[in-house]
Amino acid sequence: NDTLPSWLTPRPACYADTEDGGYVEDPGHVEILSMLADLNATDNTFFVIYPEDEDIDWSISVHTRPGAFGGYEIEHRDPATGEQATTVEADHATIATHVLDWLSHR
Repeated sequence: NDTLPSWLTPRPACYADTEDGGYVEDPGHVEILSMLADLNATDNTFFVIYPEDEDIDWSISVHTRPGAFGGYEIEHRDPATGEQATTVEADHATIATHVLDWLSHR
């Protein structure tokens, strides 16, 4: 999987919920870029991607960052592996690739 681009790498069945009530089934690169473009500082500040299988408990979320620096926080959480981390990024394409890479390792 490490040799394929993130948009071609197999990933688990998942879905995304947005703060403003949006739902995206099996988000890919284009859908993640669209969700990022729709984020704002008032009523749609984040989206979260969850596994479709309710017995699995991981998630990855992208939040807007308030303040002068802006950008986004990406939070990963996977209790099965003990992974919990937060990173900061501004570039939409980099964020989409990061999210898809992380999903491909689930």
